Amino acid sequence: MTGVQTCALPIYLQKRVEAALDQIDGRDLLTTHAFWTIFHGILGSGLEKTMLTDSLTKKKINAIDYICDGGKINGLQFDLTNDGLDVRIGPQFVGQGHQDQFIAEMAQWGMPFKRKFKVGGRDFTFEDFTRHSKMRSSVKKEQELSWAIIIIAQYYGTEIEWTNTYGEKLHYRDVVKYEVKASIDEAACGGTHRLFGMTWAYYLHLKAGGKTDGVWRDVAAKIETYKALAREQQGPDGACSTDYFKGKGRNPDPQMRISTSGHTVEWLALAMTDEELRSPWMQDAVNALSMQILDMKDSEVEGGALYHAAHGLHLYHMRVFGTPPAYLPLPPKK
Repeated sequence: MTGVQTCALPIYLQKRVEAALDQIDGRDLLTTHAFWTIFHGILGSGLEKTMLTDSLTKKKINAIDYICDGGKINGLQFDLTNDGLDVRIGPQFVGQGHQDQFIAEMAQWGMPFKRKFKVGGRDFTFEDFTRHSKMRSSVKKEQELSWAIIIIAQYYGTEIEWTNTYGEKLHYRDVVKYEVKASIDEAACGGTHRLFGMTWAYYLHLKAGGKTDGVWRDVAAKIETYKALAREQQGPDGACSTDYFKGKGRNPDPQMRISTSGHTVEWLALAMTDEELRSPWMQDAVNALSMQILDMKDSEVEGGALYHAAHGLHLYHMRVFGTPPAYLPLPPKK
């Protein structure tokens, strides 16, 4: 996007984002909640801040510590494989929903490679999950690689070459090409996860000194195309379209609005330049999402929707009002 119009950030915007995040943090995550809800909660608030409340003792414990120490959660199953550890998928909205989803979401908060996990009475590390993700990834098996693309780039770099468990010789660019060629509109959550994965990988590539050539030129073009579509489909109240990038969806359902705006803002908060984050239309989108959350203060909100929205607001807040962590790949400064 060129010729970005920016303006002074209104005083209320920071306070409104922080109020929405405080409201989300104030919602209890229980040890009796499903794994789907709990790991999305960690995505929304981070490894250090996300707490679980024991439903019996009412004692609060750190959520990722509980998982790493072998705590029991409905829908959580770690499986030993020939290449490391996998996270079992399903049941829907109880267990993990997509290939490598949990691991990629932990990576987005800087999960250390050597963080210990207790599985079946044995000690493993986060590396065991990342190695399995890399070795399982295939460009011939019709896999969802929108999360693996993050994991491989984050922990092994964007120039890695390897032979996977199926005997395929791969370069990381092959995974990127696979994702670039795949549909955005038909992908999970309107394609926001696919865009997020490609964007994360691209900015890591640039951070390591890579150039915008070959497949990376295609990634850059796709990022710009969908930024423009998000703006084009934006509603008059600032909210992102409930049809994501396909049209000007205006579904009034508050759960749908939080889910669609939350996922879109989450990707934009990663993809946009510093100047674009301060543009009036992006301010309006962030304000609308914050208000959607605040308006649901006394109502339940589905965990996937709520915590992707929270992650988006955290990314925006870190980049505009705070200091982004070193592990977060960002667009280069102009």
